[in-house]
Amino acid sequence: MEKMGFGNVTSTSKTMKIIDTEKKIYVLIVEDDLLIRKIHNVMMTKFGTEVQLAANGKEAIDLFLSGASFDLILIDLEMPIMDGIEATEQLRSMGVTSMIVGVTSRNQDSEIQAFMKSGLNACYVKPLNVEKVTVVLNELKNI
Repeated sequence: MEKMGFGNVTSTSKTMKIIDTEKKIYVLIVEDDLLIRKIHNVMMTKFGTEVQLAANGKEAIDLFLSGASFDLILIDLEMPIMDGIEATEQLRSMGVTSMIVGVTSRNQDSEIQAFMKSGLNACYVKPLNVEKVTVVLNELKNI
C-alpha cells in the first residue's frame, strides 16, 4: 500500500547517501512493539537522524507538552493507552506542524484512510524499509 506515501518508492544501492542535509533531523518513533521500535531506531540512526522513542501516543503527547519538538514523527496505528489516530489528532490540535507519518500493519484502505484523516502527512504499511525512509526524509528536506 505505497499509494498513501510520497512519490514512487525506488531502490538504489546508495539509498542512504541520498539524504544530504546540513541540518540535523529530529525524529520521534512512537511504537509499542519493542522489536519494531528497535528496528526503526537503528534504521533512522543510520540515516544520521537524532531519535527519541515513545511506547504509545500518550508518551508522544507528553513529550510535546514538556517542550520537545521533532521534525518527523513515525507513529503506529495500534497502541495501548493512546492509539495513533487519537495521538495524531491531539498533536495537530496542539498546533504541532511536524511531518507525521503513520506506520501500520493494517492493509485495509478504510483503516488507512481513517488514519490519514487524523492529520497524517503519509502512511506506510509495516515494515518500514530503507526505500520508504529515503522517500520520507527527502520529502521532509523539501518542506
